[in-house]
Amino acid sequence: MNRRQFIEHSFLAMAGTTLIGCTEDKKAPFSKNQIIGCFGDSITASKDGYVKMLQDSFNNSNPELNLEFINYGRSSETVTGLTEKVHPGPRPFLFDRLESELKKAPLDIAFFCYGINCGIYGPPSDELFSTYKKGVIRFLDRMKKVDISVILLTPPPIALDVVSKIQTNAIEDYGYLNPYPEYETEVLKEFENIVLSTNHTSIINKIDIHTPLFNNRFECYDSDPIHPNTNGHQLITSTIIEKIGF
Repeated sequence: MNRRQFIEHSFLAMAGTTLIGCTEDKKAPFSKNQIIGCFGDSITASKDGYVKMLQDSFNNSNPELNLEFINYGRSSETVTGLTEKVHPGPRPFLFDRLESELKKAPLDIAFFCYGINCGIYGPPSDELFSTYKKGVIRFLDRMKKVDISVILLTPPPIALDVVSKIQTNAIEDYGYLNPYPEYETEVLKEFENIVLSTNHTSIINKIDIHTPLFNNRFECYDSDPIHPNTNGHQLITSTIIEKIGF
C-alpha cells in the first residue's frame, strides 16, 4: 500500500463508519452526553493525535451524542513503574496520579493504551510480563470501583526497521535511545497478547491497534520508531471507530 492508497483507505474507513451497523464483534458503547477519559503515554498525549481525531470525528458524524473526550495522556508514563538507566529521571507511573485525575471529571468510559514504555525497551522476562499484567488489572479494578467502563487498546508497535534508532555515544544499556533489537517481536507482541487475553467485568471492548499500525508502519512512522505520525493517528482513530461500530 503506497502513501496515497493509505490516506484514501483511512479516509474512507473514517467516513464510512457511520454506515456500519453493530454486529457481535462491533459494540457501540457510547450514549448521549458521556465523558470519555483517554489514559496513555506520549502517543495518547499527542496534541493533534487520535484523541483529538476521535473528538472531531464524533462532533462531525454524531453531534447529537455530545461526547467529550478528555486527554489524560502523559509522556514517558508506564503502568509497570519501571525506568531504564539511560532515561533522564524516573518515568511517570500512572498510579501516582490516577486518583487525582479521577476527581477532575465524572467519567463514563476510560480508554487504556500503555505498553510501548512499560518494558523500558529491554529484553523480555516472565517478571516483566507479570508486572505489566498486574498494571493492566490494577487499572481495571480501580475503574470497576467507580463504575467506569473500559476500552483496552493494545500498545502500538516499535518501527525499528522503518526509522533507525537514535544514534548516541557509548550507550551500554537498553532504553528508549537504544532499544533491544527484538523489542517488537519479543516484548510488545506479548504485551498485545496480554491485553487481548485479559478478561474483566469492567471491559466493554478490546481493540488491536498494534497489528494495523505494524502492517502499515512504512506509512505510519517517519520521525522516530516510537511515535506514529499523522497517518498513524488516523489509522488508530479509524480502527477504534470501526471496532466499536459507529
